[in-house]
Amino acid sequence: MQWTKPEAEGPDSDHSQILRLLFDGRVVFFRASYELTPSRGLLKHTHLLVEPGKGIEGSHDNPINLIVSVRLTQRTIAQCKEYGLSAIDLNGRAWLRASGLLVERAALPGRDYRVHSEPRNIFTGKSERIVRSLLSDVTRTWRQKELVSRTDASSGLISRVVRHLLQEGYLSEVEKKRYLVEDWSALLDDWSEQDSLRDRVTTYRYSTLGGTPLEWSQKLTNLCGEHSIRIAFTQWIAGWLRTPYTEPVVTSAYVDRPPDPSLLDKLQLREVPDAGKIWLHVPEDEGVFRETRTVQGLPLVTDAQIYVDLQDTGLRGPDQAAALRTWEGFCRP
Repeated sequence: MQWTKPEAEGPDSDHSQILRLLFDGRVVFFRASYELTPSRGLLKHTHLLVEPGKGIEGSHDNPINLIVSVRLTQRTIAQCKEYGLSAIDLNGRAWLRASGLLVERAALPGRDYRVHSEPRNIFTGKSERIVRSLLSDVTRTWRQKELVSRTDASSGLISRVVRHLLQEGYLSEVEKKRYLVEDWSALLDDWSEQDSLRDRVTTYRYSTLGGTPLEWSQKLTNLCGEHSIRIAFTQWIAGWLRTPYTEPVVTSAYVDRPPDPSLLDKLQLREVPDAGKIWLHVPEDEGVFRETRTVQGLPLVTDAQIYVDLQDTGLRGPDQAAALRTWEGFCRP
């Protein structure tokens, strides 16, 4: 695959933005549009520049609109596909579509060019806190200063994340500096796809003698309260408390530190290397404790966090997650 730039054909010829692709003996022409951070609105506008019925011809007289960017996200590529645009970036990622031609290539290993103001990963650390807060209630509008107090993230980081979410089409600005989660479903999908529970928590598993998951949740809540241990339930028990679907067999919760041996003795819990009926997750970032709600006297993480935590868990966790997501109260107060 080789790119070249055709020579101008006279003083009035506008070929400065025209690129020629030589690929497997074929020649395809593209009209390049250079964008640092292509937004959904820009992609839609570029799409409208294509003459109906001639969007994928790729001839010299009718080149295909091509987005050239520093870094294309998966969401931007999906939007290019939606609008019938082609796109390439400095990391080697490519989506090229013409009559009889389809090229889809991921970024090259080790390449990570990006705009300086772009957050490196919005689904980790304090950036993840911002996403979690926004998804705690998808019906409300948000101001940046509200996110500062709820996340304890800097105003600079929040500004960068909000700008990125606007560019990607997750957020919309409904009025000056007030934002609504425009596409919460896609934001949740991207968070879930990039999340790895085992990489962001240390999990302690315990065997128990008797008792239901609900009874153990109540015992853990009381004991943690007595010893100033923060706790917030997630996964099966939390999904079941929000909207019952699968009967929980494991009680799992986030705690800010593992119980010491004396507390384990009080509850008659024995640590085991795997399985177990009680899972306690100690997170690397304490943001999960900043967005909780109380149901039947038990603190739960947000609906979106429950959904993410139930992925790839087994024990019908994804089934409970799907039921939670389709429930009318999901991610709502």
